[in-house]
Amino acid sequence: MTLELRDICLRYSKKIVLDNLTLTFEGGQIHALLGENGAGKSTTANIICGELRPDKGDLLLDGKPVTFRSPKDAIQKGISYVHQRPLLADYITVKENLLLGLTKEQKERLLPQSKKWLPEIKLNSLVKDYGADTRFFIALTSALIKSPELLILDEPSALLDDKQRTFLFENLRALAKDGMNIIIITHNYDEAQKYCDTIDFLEDGRLVKDYAPLEHTLSVEELNKQKQIASDSEDFNIMGITVQKGKITLVRGLAEDGLDKLEKKLIGLRALRQAQGPQWLNDKKLGIIPTDRKFTGSNPGLTIEQMLTSALKIPESQKADLALQMIKNSGVNIEAWEKCSCLSGGMLQKLMLEREFYDNPDFLILCNPLQGLDVETCKKICLRIHKAAQNGAYILILSYGAFPSEYSDIKYRLSNGHLEAM
Repeated sequence: MTLELRDICLRYSKKIVLDNLTLTFEGGQIHALLGENGAGKSTTANIICGELRPDKGDLLLDGKPVTFRSPKDAIQKGISYVHQRPLLADYITVKENLLLGLTKEQKERLLPQSKKWLPEIKLNSLVKDYGADTRFFIALTSALIKSPELLILDEPSALLDDKQRTFLFENLRALAKDGMNIIIITHNYDEAQKYCDTIDFLEDGRLVKDYAPLEHTLSVEELNKQKQIASDSEDFNIMGITVQKGKITLVRGLAEDGLDKLEKKLIGLRALRQAQGPQWLNDKKLGIIPTDRKFTGSNPGLTIEQMLTSALKIPESQKADLALQMIKNSGVNIEAWEKCSCLSGGMLQKLMLEREFYDNPDFLILCNPLQGLDVETCKKICLRIHKAAQNGAYILILSYGAFPSEYSDIKYRLSNGHLEAM
């Protein structure tokens, strides 16, 4: 199946998201769609899979115009979309999730696809017991059971380890060889070069012909300038983790090692503080960014202003101006009255950083703070985290691996539920 986008346009209020975008994706190949946060990648994917309708332009499948009123229409035409953080039913089994919406013919493909893509997963186990990496493979298996001709994957390797990443792309290559059209939404230029047949770059909703990737690391010298740490260092132990004032503590691990469970306990500190939390916590301002930005840290139905200011203890009369200032500081092109559903993952993350860093919190818990972000944004966030440490904040970072350990002061590895100092 060949997909063509011709002069696709979409705008929200004053913001142009896609500007006469024209692209062609040939069948039997793996295509990469790259760009910074807010460039229009996810919006393009949402239009292809029927979640959004463009203001102008045409979609063509094998040269024939198509119109999708819903994702169901796209699925019927052989298009499947696997989100980076797929929505699965936590309290039913893996098999029950895979069975949802299948025809009798498709149900016959459940076991073969499960054996291939979920070889170590018990189908009668509950989805809630698995982390983000396994949840991605469950969603991918669900999509492949439907035998799509066109498969869209949003940041598929962001939460995978090296072994899982190799497994994924080797099998995607086999699918493409058999004729499937595969589109990868990604920030990872090196990965796109290694695994994809074509690479297209978006910037401000337009196709960019000449693209120069940014440097992928921060210099040690640059970060050391930020490390004038307060001399009156204090420390405390939380769930076996030593966290010190003015320093960055990193806990690295995978979901199956217990990182997701640790995150849930740490996020619970916000509620604990409001009840009868430990004394060290009760007198501190706490900022938390969860891995799940969309529903745990926000909600698609909220306005941007509500998401940014509803939990802040400031007069109602000041919230509108504060929201505008946060939006400006983040560099996100959005209006305060628009819904969070209009935001890409990276845009939401930038705004949440502004919210959680507001009023200089004493303690920051940042879960996968670099997840799915472009290199330049990662650099800015790292510098901001180090600046907060320089100002004396307690900083605890949980990461599947994206946060550079050499820029952390205290390091742990979480393996099979056990913490080990690095």
